[in-house]
Order: sequence, then C-alpha cells, then structure tokens
Amino acid sequence: MEFTPKGGRPDVSQALEAVKKLQHEFTEAANDNRRKADALGQAAKALEEAKAREDAHQAARYRDRISVQAAYLKGLLAHEKKAHEFFVFIDHTGSITQKPFYAALDGAAVLKEGAHAGIALWGSMDEVRHVTDDILDPKVREGFEKKGASADFKPAVDEMIKAAALNQANGKPTHFIVIGDGDFADYPAAKAQMEKLLKGRYRATVDFITFARPDTSAEFLSEQLAKDFPGKVKHHLVDGPAYWQGTEVDLSKAVQDTIAETATARILPAPKPASQPVAQPAATPKPPKQS
Repeated sequence: MEFTPKGGRPDVSQALEAVKKLQHEFTEAANDNRRKADALGQAAKALEEAKAREDAHQAARYRDRISVQAAYLKGLLAHEKKAHEFFVFIDHTGSITQKPFYAALDGAAVLKEGAHAGIALWGSMDEVRHVTDDILDPKVREGFEKKGASADFKPAVDEMIKAAALNQANGKPTHFIVIGDGDFADYPAAKAQMEKLLKGRYRATVDFITFARPDTSAEFLSEQLAKDFPGKVKHHLVDGPAYWQGTEVDLSKAVQDTIAETATARILPAPKPASQPVAQPAATPKPPKQS
C-alpha cells in the first residue's frame, strides 16, 4: 500500500483512511465469521439434541422389548403357580467384548424383570461379582471394569451350589443360565463341581448359552453331564450370523429370544410320555363242533 505522495512527503490523512478501511474490512469479516460460528453452533446443538432423542428412543425400544419378554415369563409363572428361582451367570473374561457382553446383560434383564433372577459376573475378578443395580443403565454397564483375566468357571459353580442349597431349603428348584463364549480353562475342576451340584438334592438345572461357535468347553461339558443327568443340563448356541455379521441389536434380540425359550422350557412341566395301549391276549380259537 502506498502512503507516500508524489512529492516524496507522506500523507498522514491518506494513511489513516487506508488503515480505517482495513479495520472496517477485518471487522466485517470477523462479524461474518462470528455469525457463521453461531449458525454452526446452533446446528451442532440441534444435532446433539436429535442424537439424544434417538438414543433415548433406541433405549426405550430395548426396554420395551425386554419388558414384553419379561411380562410373558411373569404371566407364565403366575399361571403355573409354582415357585421357580432363576440365576444368570455372565462370562466377563477378556474374550468377551462390549457387543456380546451388553447382549448378555439384555438377556439377563429379561429374567430379572420377569422372574426376579439373580445376576452375577464371573471371570474378570478373583471372586464372582453379584450385580444388583439396573443393568440397562449405560453408566452401570460402563462401571463393570475387568480387573483380571481369569477364565476359571469353578468359582461360578461354587456360587451355584450356595444358591441352590438356599432355594432347596425354601422348597424351590433353581434354574441356572450361563451366558458367554463357552470357553473356560479349568474344565476338570468345573466338571467335578457341576457333578456335585447335580448329584445333590438341590433340584437344579443348568443351561449354557454360547455365542457364535460350536465345540466349546461348555458344549462338551453339557454333553458329558447330560448322559448322567438327563434333562438337567442343556446347551444352546446363539445364531452365528447375529454374532459375526449382525449388529449389537441383532445379537441382543437373539440372546433375549433364547433366554425366553430356555426359561419357558424350565417353567413348563415336562410332557408326559404317551401311554401305550395294553395289548389284549389273543382269543383261543374254539374247536369245530363235532357232528
């Protein structure tokens, strides 16, 4: 910018006018940027509110679906007029990521709301962790830190025996459901303790619900125990595609449906075998009359 006139002496008036002009241009640009920033801020706020509404709606859908499944089980228990106790043990070892873990919590919530089931986590700490808070609350879920990397299942079976003994004293059968990937490290010890549970007069049943893949420790254990304790131990494989290709919602639905079907089978009395008609002895043919 030229502030020096042709005569060689600077013109202060011209310089001042040029500076003021620049100041005005910068002020206008700043005001324009401020207006754009305000508009972007309002847009961001609107999007945040929309996301919050969408998250709340999705959470409500989760709770609504869980409530429907729970209401069915609650009605079934009322219709049968027999006391049943349920207890859910959720695998919380290092191999269980957020997606299957949250789906397992959704499935456990069905039994908690529908049958007042107890809930415990095993594998992430030295001791089994009993959960009494709202497992559908995101803050509660985020608070389940993994303090260790143990894959021993026997501590969970120890807790099963304690719960079954207490319920047996109250005249109630106990149905245990174990949700996880089906693998654990202490197979011999866990099997021995499971046999102790099933041999006792506890009226206990155990259902393993595993994710994604067959041929796990839980499946093999249930097959072995089913031979000695028919009907007391079962294995259920959650749909593989829901785990590998599906979303968290898909897996949650699959676990909820499996939980509801498993609990229904335990609540309803086993069908009686159809009675076979008694075979009547064949009539002895009479000799022909003699003429």
